[in-house]
Amino acid sequence: MMSVANRRRGAERRVKEVAVNLERRSGLDRRLIVESATAQIHAVLELLTQLADQGALRDDSRRLLDTSMLRLRYALEQMEPE
Repeated sequence: MMSVANRRRGAERRVKEVAVNLERRSGLDRRLIVESATAQIHAVLELLTQLADQGALRDDSRRLLDTSMLRLRYALEQMEPE
């Protein structure tokens, strides 16, 4: 049976170096990603608000939901451009 230590002492499996093209995101790309994330957070907050308004949650679940929504709103504020 080959152990991890024995396998690591074996021959080098990497045969050759391969060039990798690095794609750098432009400022526009990063803004679009943030806008997409912002839109997703808005949608999640809308769904969570609907859930909270239905009143079908126990008190402890309602507190957890309220805390989660508060954290999402804070994250959203940090993401949105000023």
